[in-house]
Amino acid sequence: MKLLVLCERVDDEGGTESYLRSLLPALAASGDDVRVLARSARRPDAYGVPAEAIAWSDEHDPPSAAAASAVSQAARAFGPDTVAIHNVLDAAVLHAASLSGARVAFHVHDHRPFCPNGDRLYPQGGGICGIPMSVAGCGFHSLVHGCAYGPRPRTVGLVRSRERVANCVRSFGATIVFSQYVANLARRNGVDAARVRLLRPPLADAAYASQLAPRPDRDAVLFAGRVMPSKGARSLVRAVACLPAASRPLVRIAGEGPDLASALDEARALGVAVEALGRLSDDALRDAYDAASIVAMPSTWGEPFGLVGIEAFARGRPAVAYDSGGIGEWLTPECGALVPRGDETAFAEAILATLQPVRWEAASAAAFVTATHYRLGDHVERVRAIYEGAA
Repeated sequence: MKLLVLCERVDDEGGTESYLRSLLPALAASGDDVRVLARSARRPDAYGVPAEAIAWSDEHDPPSAAAASAVSQAARAFGPDTVAIHNVLDAAVLHAASLSGARVAFHVHDHRPFCPNGDRLYPQGGGICGIPMSVAGCGFHSLVHGCAYGPRPRTVGLVRSRERVANCVRSFGATIVFSQYVANLARRNGVDAARVRLLRPPLADAAYASQLAPRPDRDAVLFAGRVMPSKGARSLVRAVACLPAASRPLVRIAGEGPDLASALDEARALGVAVEALGRLSDDALRDAYDAASIVAMPSTWGEPFGLVGIEAFARGRPAVAYDSGGIGEWLTPECGALVPRGDETAFAEAILATLQPVRWEAASAAAFVTATHYRLGDHVERVRAIYEGAA
């Protein structure tokens, strides 16, 4: 199979990028001819296959006719059997892919194809949006909740631009999602249910511990990911502050982002011990999982899946999370704890309960067994079948 991949970035950071770093070399190793076109290629060699940068528009800019022409030319030169698309929000480029003569599959990694905010989180009030995207609906919420650019003509333009993206997604042969939560979102926004394909996301073989690291002498809770308000690092700090000082675990933050400084400031003010680990390589992040007792996922937005939790499971580490988005589809009581979104007292109690020795041992073992269902080889076989049949 000749596979042309369109993606936002070729990079060694980011959730989608981690997925492509695992999937594309595996497809190439199975004999597929894989090429990548990306809006940016900061690390052209990151995916182990040939990659080229074409600067199409980002999510807030008008579609680029020049980029669409360049994508069409590249597709004609390569002659793919299938085009697989990840995080492309330029409707002109998506339309060019639909005219390539190849099968087209669109991977929905986040909310952006169906939300002008990009996260379905109301800027004012913090609620999670539950309506399909439309000029009328999004316009109302721009007035009430400050969505998009607020009650301005620019908001209408952004919604219409994003509707063009959604129209393209609806026209493609397959829409691939990693959770029932996102599958429902796609269907509510007009994607034919028969074209929605639900897959478990994969973990690379190297993600799995060959032997589980022992529980650390000093308990530590790890937060891993981009440090943004919706990821909840500050909420985690406040939750730990709810615990008696003598029973508070150390908090480690693996990642960078605009909310990191605020999280550290809040930790100092509340007397919570926090270590900022910065942005870590894959190997260093695995070491960080091994050095933690549990992984915390205090996301307040609707997580499309929450792969950090499965990465932690592969190291035998339980997770504690808010019940938000797709997290509840994989985080069972046997593997950790799920508490109501935003309930910091319940989050603190769940951390303390999960750290109890007998409970921790059982959750660690169950987590590792659960992670075995996310092996890369199984995923490659299933996604390849979808690519070959995306008509």
